[in-house]
Amino acid sequence: MKKYYLIILFVFLITGCDNDIEPGPEPFKGPYRIPGGCYMGNVIVKGQKLWTEICFDTVAHKYVEWPSGGIMYQKDMGCLSVGRYSIDSFRFTFTLDSLKFKFFPCFLPESKLPGEYIITNIVDGDSVIFEKGTGENRIIYFMKKVYP
Repeated sequence: MKKYYLIILFVFLITGCDNDIEPGPEPFKGPYRIPGGCYMGNVIVKGQKLWTEICFDTVAHKYVEWPSGGIMYQKDMGCLSVGRYSIDSFRFTFTLDSLKFKFFPCFLPESKLPGEYIITNIVDGDSVIFEKGTGENRIIYFMKKVYP
């Protein structure tokens, strides 16, 4: 008797399944305006995942990088920068004004932020993923807004 109940239950489960798959969110097409505030996350450079924080002043179009916490897996203090940024459709460009802590070493110079990046994804309006380069030279930032 239990065998028949299991078969009936199985038949209902199969017929009750809907094979229609809802489409996911539209891919990012730009233009993007970053909400001001501080974003924390990680950058992957040369196969290493490093933590960092970037604060954006949307009125002056300036940015400042900060260490995002403890000393483990942080972007080197000597690699953190201060400068200007611009967003042109889906391109994110960072221009260096100065290094934040110029007396500290930067052991991984590729991790310096200044340069032109492509915005590859925006999640919930408060997270942004941007990258530049290809292969071994690929650098990807995964940033989420943490405070205004």
